[in-house]
Amino acid sequence: MFGQREKMNKKLLEAIVANGDEYCRSYLREYDTHALASDWWQAFDFFLAHACFQGRRDEVSNRVYKNARAVLYPLFSDKQRDQNYEAQKKTKWKDVNSGLYGRIGKGKVGKARDVKMILSALSYIDRLDDRNIVANSVAQIRSKNLQQHYAKLQARNGNQGIIQIGPKIAAFYLRDVVSVFQLSDFVGNQSAFCLQAVDTWVCKVAEKLGIVGDDAATSKVQGAIVSMCEEHEISALRFNQGAWFTGYHAFDLLLDLLSK
Repeated sequence: MFGQREKMNKKLLEAIVANGDEYCRSYLREYDTHALASDWWQAFDFFLAHACFQGRRDEVSNRVYKNARAVLYPLFSDKQRDQNYEAQKKTKWKDVNSGLYGRIGKGKVGKARDVKMILSALSYIDRLDDRNIVANSVAQIRSKNLQQHYAKLQARNGNQGIIQIGPKIAAFYLRDVVSVFQLSDFVGNQSAFCLQAVDTWVCKVAEKLGIVGDDAATSKVQGAIVSMCEEHEISALRFNQGAWFTGYHAFDLLLDLLSK
């Protein structure tokens, strides 16, 4: 009986990892690594597409992202992006601030803290080489500084990080940077938890597998997933992507299964 259960779990884990591959095909294939590494606006847009997905329905987060992008894109997507950035910075982001508040916040979509997060992120990239947040992350990961970088992105424990960026969003963003740039070989087991974005879906999968109990802390879920994947010799990164994909698309996946 124990052997059968082990086989079942192994098969389930492999199916979740396979859904991680599907996540990459569905959500990450469109990104051009050269553009992300050389164009700070493209890099910022990549970050924003992750940072807007706070603790709420994904449909709402996507609307927040699209509204934010509608304000930022005209300013920072063309050849005048650097001049426009400097001009906006000198006015303490006055036009950006009013444009964002015109679309995001109470009575619109999202919340006022979304605007503060975006302004904080714009200020954060001013401290980076070429203002490129993705290039900076890639360099930190290649230098084996993932854990320190993960902490530095977050405005916690005295860090000058980005407002509203906590463990979930930092891991979500960094996980996909590692995936897009194929940097898994630079991620050691001790820092692998930094790529474990823990949301409702990932928690439910972890609970279903019996590796954590109800209402486990984020750090415990992260550690449990990394340990389980190490034990079964599967990619913890791909498992995390697959766990979200499995949970989010569960209904569609079930219909596909039943139709076969």
